[in-house]
Amino acid sequence: MRRGWFLLLLAGCVAPTAPPPPPATTTPSPKAKRSPPDAPLAGKLREIKEARKAARERHAEAALRLTEAHGALDRGDYEQAVEGHRRATALRDESKRFLERERALAVEIVRDIALELESGDIESRERAVPKLLILGASAAGAVDAELDRAGPEARARMETILPLLRRIGEDGLLRQWATGARASTEYSTTRWSAMQATGAPDTKQAGDCESAWASKDADAGIEWLEVTFDHAVKVGQVRVRETFNPGAVTKVELLDAEGRWRTFWEGADPVQEAIGWLEAKGVGIATQAVRITLDSGRVAGWNEIDAVELVGEPE
Repeated sequence: MRRGWFLLLLAGCVAPTAPPPPPATTTPSPKAKRSPPDAPLAGKLREIKEARKAARERHAEAALRLTEAHGALDRGDYEQAVEGHRRATALRDESKRFLERERALAVEIVRDIALELESGDIESRERAVPKLLILGASAAGAVDAELDRAGPEARARMETILPLLRRIGEDGLLRQWATGARASTEYSTTRWSAMQATGAPDTKQAGDCESAWASKDADAGIEWLEVTFDHAVKVGQVRVRETFNPGAVTKVELLDAEGRWRTFWEGADPVQEAIGWLEAKGVGIATQAVRITLDSGRVAGWNEIDAVELVGEPE
């Protein structure tokens, strides 16, 4: 039997039946090339990013000045304390003005996009939705405000993308879990299959659990897991959740627009204890497909992966 009952008792998982032959595997298609935003939109996007950056800088400086003012007050230097407080207040006011400018620009862009979404030209409508993603976190509030006045086509499309916009952080990064997967081999087409590595983490504890992907055989040499995501991003980080016998990952690759796999990270997997995260960081290409290579003989037993997260700027 592949999985011993003593492991099952520790991990709280169900014993599998005999595995079927491994499925045929193919390489996912590269993402379609995307056109850059038009010049007016690009200009407004730059202004939004500049306003957001300036607002953060002013806010951080205001906090520093306020801390210094409190220190001056503790020392009895009332003049310096008053001046520090005055400066902190002025910086906060500047930060608010930059945030207001960012929101105003977002409203302008969303209204323009809403008109494009009502266009009779199907291609124009299809190009409009990715613009909301490029706009990022600034778009969520503006889209909410625009829904009541938008036409039926625009409203339907904006309601569909709004949950995604809300997942874009203030840092402008989209965090998403894999929605498709295939592998060099998989223990079965259901339990321990490649698709078990999609979605948010659902393996609750370390151990040999069917809710994670495992190769057909243990310690069989090089294995790989390919995962795809709904939206292309310019990659900044790939996070791999290892839930059983971690430490076997040797490489993380990204699929470029020409269908070539390009190395994003390569080296010795630092994860030593399950549950652990391999966090590969860097400046990567725009992609929506990731391949994770393991040397299954490096760490004895099945090396299981529960989830993969892709983090980056929306394309």
